Parts: sequence; structure tokens; C-alpha cells
Amino acid sequence: MAMARWQGLERARPALFALFLLVALAVRWPAYGEWNYAVDDQYFALVGRRLLAGDLLYVDIWDRKPPLLYLTYAAIARIQPSALAYQLVATVFAALGGYGTARIARLIAPLPAAPMAGIAYCVLLTRFGGGNGEAAVFYNPLILATAWSIAASIAQLRRGVLPPRVLLGMFTAGLAIGFKQSAGFEALFFGIAPLAILARSGMDWRALAVRAAAMAALGALPLAAIGLAYWWMGHFPQLWQALVLSNFARAYDAGRMTRALALAGLLCLPLLFAVLGYLRGRASRPAPLDFLACWAVAATLAVAIFPGLYLHYALPLLAPLAILGAPFFARPGIGALGFAALLVLNLATSDMFDLPVRARARPAAAALVEQVRQVTPHGRLLVFGMPSYLYAAIGSAPPTILAFPAHFYEGAESGASGIDEVAELRRVLRAEPETVVVQEPLPAAPLNEANVAQVIRYVRRCEAVRRMTIYDHEGEKRMAVHSGCARAAPTSPPAAED
Repeated sequence: MAMARWQGLERARPALFALFLLVALAVRWPAYGEWNYAVDDQYFALVGRRLLAGDLLYVDIWDRKPPLLYLTYAAIARIQPSALAYQLVATVFAALGGYGTARIARLIAPLPAAPMAGIAYCVLLTRFGGGNGEAAVFYNPLILATAWSIAASIAQLRRGVLPPRVLLGMFTAGLAIGFKQSAGFEALFFGIAPLAILARSGMDWRALAVRAAAMAALGALPLAAIGLAYWWMGHFPQLWQALVLSNFARAYDAGRMTRALALAGLLCLPLLFAVLGYLRGRASRPAPLDFLACWAVAATLAVAIFPGLYLHYALPLLAPLAILGAPFFARPGIGALGFAALLVLNLATSDMFDLPVRARARPAAAALVEQVRQVTPHGRLLVFGMPSYLYAAIGSAPPTILAFPAHFYEGAESGASGIDEVAELRRVLRAEPETVVVQEPLPAAPLNEANVAQVIRYVRRCEAVRRMTIYDHEGEKRMAVHSGCARAAPTSPPAAED
């Protein structure tokens, strides 16, 4: 009877998606309405709001991620400019990721193990920094669409046939790169894998070259269109600096090995289940098994070779690991026990379910907004330390293209944007912001000492300072709100220095 219910759920695909939507809601609801939950997505939301106000990305407001992420946030803000709005949309994308994970897992595992893989994806997403609106939450479903297009076509590829859905999959991989450049590592693998299978089928090299060119063109199309748009507007150098050069110019911290070991420790259970699932799957040798295992290896290598490591960098690994774990989840007894242990361990250790902190976070953030709004009547605000969304929260335009505060205070970011951040901050301070919000201590090492010194000198002139506590996914953060800092009447900021 239970199996019949699962089969009916699988046939009724909207019902299967509804299952993952319920799971995603269940593991993400504590942060709803909490705009300060994470530093990245609050900045994505700020940029989305600024795009609606007429700013041009990389020209009027700067970051190093591609435009599709910010256009998504702008589209959400167009409908409803609130943290809850983008959190709910991210929940739908998390559910889509769970659904895609289950659909692919079904190619190598029976019911109910395949839906269990989708549920594991939703839970792991929350544990590894994807509980809000991180970029991977939005582009993972696109990567899953590409993976499914190939995994479901292995038999045809082995016969020398390239199905249209694989070509469409290359386009969805290109869209994923339009959200974050690191998706390009997986996209490269997805481009090579079908061609390798076609080559082994005995396809003539000229026919193979034609198909390779078509796949590459479709994969490159989204970013090529973005590049042409910026070239036409005369701002291609700014685009190139942001998307390419800034990633090489940025310094990376010396604690990489420690972070890598910590990340590997957190991933040990899904990695173990993926290995056990692959070994169990080899008994029946389902056609996509080796392709999916190679995808997991490629995604892992993409994370391993990246110069910097943060918890959310593991998000692209979660779907392939959960999919490979599905055959293990199908084992009687121990599979269900392992699945339950995976869920319980990751939910219990997730900051999402630190409910006392989540309960304090919203009123604390509201109090900070109210204080900043009261002491900033002309909207002349400088945020030097998170949270960047304060600009949007009080209805103020950032006074600088470097609106993400870390670009001013992080020593690792010095020069990465192609903008002289010391001269830019000097320009901002000459315009005399009436309020300066500083996080104490600043969350960076090393610091940009020249800019820290500039701000220290400036806030000495401020008439008052109020220290307040807010909370994010890491816990308590202390903010110093320096007010009454401007001596001159409100004026337009001076032009940026060359």
C-alpha cells in the first residue's frame, strides 16, 4: 500500500513537487522576514532594488557576480520589495532543486529512495548556507536540468544520437553561469561528457565537431548576450573587470586548509552515503550511474581548487551527493536509518534552528533600522561593516559604487574592483555622511588599514554614538551607530576621483 502511494505521487508530478515545497518550507521558515540573516543575499536584494531605481550593475553599483542573479532579485523586488518575498521565491527554487534531485535519483534508485534523496537535498541546503537566498539556491535547479538532460539520454548518446534535450541542457548550464561563474566548472563537464560518449559510439569527427560547436554556442549564449549588451553600452571593461579580473586580483586568506578540513568533516556523511550508494548501484549498473559519479567528482574538484572556501561553496555538491546516496537509502533497514541520521544531524546543527536567536533577530534588526532612520533625516548614510541592506531599509541610496561594505574594509579586496577604494572612501567622507554604521569588530583579517583609519578620524567628529546588537546566521553582532557627523548642509557628493 505504501509503495502504491509513492507510485501515485511519482505519477502526479505536481503532487511530488508539492511534497518538496512542504519540506523546503519546514526547514527554512525560522528565518522568514529576517533580512539580516546572511550578508550575501541581503546585498543581492539591495542591488536588485538599486537596479529598479536606475543603477547599472558594475557601473553604478559593484559586485563580481554575473547579472542574472541581480536581475532575479530585481524582478522579485518589482513585485514585492521585502526580505520575505525573496525568501519565499528562494524556497520555491529549493523545492525545485529537491524535485530535480529526486527525478535524477529515480534513474538509479527505486521508490521511495529517490524522493528521500530530494528531501536530503532540501535539508542539506539549509545546513550548508543555502537556507536563504544564496546564488546556488537559484542556479542549482538549472544545473540539475542539465544533468537530467544527459542522464536520461545515456542510451541514445551511446547509439550516436544527440537528443534535443541535451542541447537545451547546455543552454540551462549557460544560464547557471549567468548566476555565478563557478557554475562554469560543472558546465564544462556537462559539455565534455556527452561528446565523450558520442565519440565512443564511433561518430565521425566532423559530425562530432558540429555537435560540439552547437553545444558550446548554446552554453555560451547567455554570457555572450550580456557581454554584447555591455559592449553596446560602452561598459564592457567594467563587466570584464568584475566578472574576470577581480577574481584573480582578490587576495585569499591563509586559513584555507583549516576551512577545507572543516568542510570535509561536515560533508563526511553525505560523502559516505554517496560512495556506498555508488557501490550498491554497481550491482545493477544503471546506465547513468557512472556519469552521475563523474559529475560528483567534477563538482567536488571545482570546490577543491577554488582559492577561497566558505560553507556555502559546498552547495553545488549537495545534489550529486544526494543522488548517488539514493541506492544506499534503498537498502532495507540501514538505508532508512542512515537517511534519518543525515536529516537529524544536519537539522540539529543548522543555525536555522537556533530558535532563540531567530526570535531575537527580527526585533533587533527593526530597532537598528528605526535608530538609523531617526538620526539620518537626509538619508546620508555610510555603512562601514555589515549590514548593507540598511541602505534599502531606510530608503537611502548608497553613497558609493562600492556599496558592499567589505570592499572598503577587507584588506583582501584592496584593488580587486579596479577602483581605488581609499580614494573612493575619501570622496564619500568629503560629502559628509550624517550617520556612519560600523560593525565592532570589523569581520575581516587583514583589514584595509588606510580606510579603517579614515573612518576612525571621521567618526571622532560625530555628536553621538549608540551601540546596538543585531543577529545573523552566525549569532550576535555589535553595531556602533555614529550620528550627527555632518557639519555642512546636504549637498551632492563630489565626483569620483580619477
